Amino acid sequence: MGIKTHPRPDYAALARRHKNDSEFSFFEASQANQKAIQSHILEDKGPGEQLAIKLSDATHAHASGFLEQVGRKLGTACEKGCSYCCHQPATAFPFEALRIAGALKATRTKEQVEALQDKMRARVRDLKDSSVRKNMNNKTACPLLSDENQCSVYENRPLTCRMAHSFSVQRCRQSFEKDRAKVQIPMSLQLLTGISGIIEAAFEGLPKKRLDGNLYELCSSVLAALAHPEAAAQWAQGDPRVFKDCIKDDT
Repeated sequence: MGIKTHPRPDYAALARRHKNDSEFSFFEASQANQKAIQSHILEDKGPGEQLAIKLSDATHAHASGFLEQVGRKLGTACEKGCSYCCHQPATAFPFEALRIAGALKATRTKEQVEALQDKMRARVRDLKDSSVRKNMNNKTACPLLSDENQCSVYENRPLTCRMAHSFSVQRCRQSFEKDRAKVQIPMSLQLLTGISGIIEAAFEGLPKKRLDGNLYELCSSVLAALAHPEAAAQWAQGDPRVFKDCIKDDT
């Protein structure tokens, strides 16, 4: 069964109508659209193991549409090969981790997947106190970065990664070289709140369907998804054990 498309909110029109609170309008529009997308997909009675794929693809298409419509006009400093933001712990929803795991198994050899798992395990072990918040200055590169400093799962990258952007490469470099908490990165509230609306809809909607809707550290969640052949089906059935040992987002 194909994924039903939903009308994309006209974010620019919303901004014009709500000049003083356009960021909140972006949040509301993204949240409402994501709720509609989730509602349709979660009502589908198709194979459970396909749920994460459908939800991830539809959610990421929604996010990409928003970023294309709003982000392109803003002129961020982000470009291919710039990876300062990829040297800190990332987070993902279970359905995103399952989608990434499926893509890895479909595009890499068994040996390549095993080598990547070793890198991800090392990354998880390196996180002090099993915390995302306490390791924001851990500048280890994401294991999913390629040798060219490009995301190897870019089409399936998590929402929290899609939210990352900057108007200043210099500030990003300073943040990488110094304490991240002491360097302010110039960002767009429109982009932040738009993607936040999508994230909030997942936070609210998935638990209502008895699905794990927590954010987890990326490597630990992808490892969990790779470890169990039936992980996608188990998650779709509401089994909380799939990601129970993963590092929860505590930011």
